[in-house]
Formats: sequence, C-alpha cells, structure tokens
Amino acid sequence: MGFHVGGGSKGVKSEINVTPLVDVVLVLLIIFLITMPILMRDISIDVPKKSEEPAPPEMALEQVVIEWKADGRMLLNGDEIRRTDLAFKLREKLEHRREKVVFVDFDDTVRYGDAVSVMDTVKGAGATTVALKMKDEGPVGAGSQAP
Repeated sequence: MGFHVGGGSKGVKSEINVTPLVDVVLVLLIIFLITMPILMRDISIDVPKKSEEPAPPEMALEQVVIEWKADGRMLLNGDEIRRTDLAFKLREKLEHRREKVVFVDFDDTVRYGDAVSVMDTVKGAGATTVALKMKDEGPVGAGSQAP
C-alpha cells in the first residue's frame, strides 16, 4: 500500500510503488528454492557397465625416438635405418598407436635444413606431435660457473 503523507495535493502520484513487486519476487524465490531439490532428485544417469572382455593388448609403451648422429647414421629406437626408409618404417610403428608422438634428437653438427627435412618426413608419416629431445647436461648451473 502506498501512503502519501504531507502536501496538500490530492492528485495522482508519479512515484512507483515497488512493494508489491518485491513481494511477488520473494514468493517466486521461495517457490524455486523449495522445488529445485525435488526436481534435482529425478535426474537419472546411465553409467556404462564394466566390460568382462579383456582390454586389447597395447602396443609397446616405448617412445618412438629418431636420432641423427654426428657420423651421419640415423637410428630409429636404437636400430640403424636409412633415411629413405624412414617414412615407411615410422608409418608402421605409428599405425596402431593412439598417441602418435615422435621424439627427434639431432647432433649439433647436423645442418638446420636437414633437421627440418627429417621433421617434415616424420610429420608426413603420420605423427601428430614431433618433439625435440633435450640433452642431459647435468644439474643446472653445474658447468656454468665463472672462474
């Protein structure tokens, strides 16, 4: 209810009375707060059953590593390989893997263009990620002490 106190004018008020609006909003809020827990109980979730079949055999968990040595030899997981056979052998290794990650390790004497060419070959053979293998230099700062 709106009361107009003061003044001598008995005309129409230009002020908005928000009390009924607040009452309605509060009633709706209480109704939603009561009904939401009831509605949330009826949500059903279908959880898949555990399969009795054995899991398919995983491929060997070894990483695929390509190394290019200073003497020009190329190794695929420690086995020497010719550069012309790299794409074929790599495609065979990656064929049944879920994660197709290949690590490459180049000697410091390998030319940049040759390294990029090998990484392109690896990518073309089906690898989704080509990662550079880091060299172990020992603890940080061990060899960099000033005289």
